[in-house]
Amino acid sequence: MPWVTPSPWMGEGWGGGGARRCAHPFPRSEAAAGSSGPGVARRQDMSSTLTRAYGRLLEACGLLAGGAFGLLAVLITIDVAIRNLGIAHLGWLLETSEYTLYVTTFIAAPWVLHQGAHVRVDLLLNALPARFGVGLELAADAIGALVAAVLLFYGLDATLKAHAGGWMIAKTVVLPEWPLLAVIPASMALLTIEFLLRIRRTLTGAPFAGATREGL
Repeated sequence: MPWVTPSPWMGEGWGGGGARRCAHPFPRSEAAAGSSGPGVARRQDMSSTLTRAYGRLLEACGLLAGGAFGLLAVLITIDVAIRNLGIAHLGWLLETSEYTLYVTTFIAAPWVLHQGAHVRVDLLLNALPARFGVGLELAADAIGALVAAVLLFYGLDATLKAHAGGWMIAKTVVLPEWPLLAVIPASMALLTIEFLLRIRRTLTGAPFAGATREGL
């Protein structure tokens, strides 16, 4: 049977021109595919529950980032209006905007990766045979998981040091530094998980979350 490889990034397949078909480079045995029993059913139910919970968490990240951008747009509009009317000026807004852009970028990154909604340069991927293209995608996801794991380690280390040292950010808005740093390891943890899940989906031929969506 032909194997359809939906692109993790482009909704209509590699290069956006339709799914590429080839024999699955990592076929599952028929025994494994057709195994059944109470234990298997329980594991499948647990896996489905965890998958749904993970998906909802990523959706919450996307909604939170989108809501923060929307609120920021409203506040900027209000600030411009009241400043031009000579009523007041939201002096804290500029600094808050900087924090918002930083935080939402990290919060939204795992959701964007899960949806395959990021920029993709796939000239080399389209030029390669499908089997080699799968290997290239696996390598890219493995590198992504490794980089995210390294950033997770150092981000967590910086967060713990900032918390232990009571480091503060003293600007227009005075606040502890560790909550802002904590966004990095939290985001990197989700990115590491998502890259590993992408590898699993590629190996098993499972569809990607963004398989029906076009990439940006």
